[in-house]
Amino acid sequence: MAATELQCKGADQAFLNRISDQLLGGIAGIGIAMGMETGLFDVLITLGENPHTSQQIADTAGMKERYVREWLGCMAAADIIKFDATTETYWLPTNRSNIMELKAVALTAPTLYGGFFKVAECFRKDGPSGVPYNAYHKFDELMALTQGPFFRDQLVQKFIPSMPELHQQLINGLEVLDIGCGEGISTFAMARHFPKSKFYGVDLSQSALAKARDKEDEMGLSNVEFINADITQMPSDWTDKFDYLFMHFILHDLSYPTKALREMHRVLKPGGTLSVVESNTHSNLQENLDMQDRENILIEYIYSLLNCMPTSLYPGDGAAGFGAMWGREKAKEALEQANFRVVTVTEAYKEGVHLMCKKPMTG
Repeated sequence: MAATELQCKGADQAFLNRISDQLLGGIAGIGIAMGMETGLFDVLITLGENPHTSQQIADTAGMKERYVREWLGCMAAADIIKFDATTETYWLPTNRSNIMELKAVALTAPTLYGGFFKVAECFRKDGPSGVPYNAYHKFDELMALTQGPFFRDQLVQKFIPSMPELHQQLINGLEVLDIGCGEGISTFAMARHFPKSKFYGVDLSQSALAKARDKEDEMGLSNVEFINADITQMPSDWTDKFDYLFMHFILHDLSYPTKALREMHRVLKPGGTLSVVESNTHSNLQENLDMQDRENILIEYIYSLLNCMPTSLYPGDGAAGFGAMWGREKAKEALEQANFRVVTVTEAYKEGVHLMCKKPMTG
């Protein structure tokens, strides 16, 4: 056999081995996600390194032993928890108790799988235009997990102070619209920090807003209000109402972004500020492939394929379907076409780019 042929076969096998490892990792990830969603990892962390039987663990968790035992087998096979065959007991080593830090990553695949087969149908020429948002069970909760750290740890600590003039204005008191607020994590973070400002959170998801309103009641904030509305048709009496608009990973998801931007321009006061945070990517594929954080780029493309693009395209006629990977260049172009002046384009954090805009005083 020729040397070149052997090299080709070796290369093919190396490729298959790499893909196999990725696929097997994904399968193991489903088991990990199940432990996080059910709370079994929390139970094991509470029990510490003291070995327990599957029945004891199930009793502590208030769950069915048969299901718990099967899950424990999965996690033992994945070498995540330890198993003593003599006593048939299980435990999670203390140095692995930080596994819950990966909850957002673990729940990504199961959540996106909700629309997997529906998205596959969209590929056909005679298939549906897209997939409804409600096909993705608990997607709002996933977004709260993935975006929560930025809202809690950076939004008012670093992000807003990077705009010193706006920062001072918020301290003094402004009218703010949080667009696509979801469960209100970002709205609450700003409202607590700037008590003299009034914050409105707007979202289409009634379930997300219900959680936001429950939290509002618990917190007793008087400078927050949540509205269930389509941002392409905001209240008519909102013209020139707001000093600051904040939008985080929303614009690329919209079916009709041109209409939304037109409305955003209407409700923002002349001279007001708009912050749009989008994925920290480019509009050119090669530029994305050249970026150092290839894993993050892959995750963004998967999110875009399985959720962002198909939900945007779902309404059909005229839907944009930009997807998460439309990139900063196209985002900037869309904002400028809507008559916003893009002042700066800077990295908000590793995964997000901040397009800070102004509405001109005239026009």
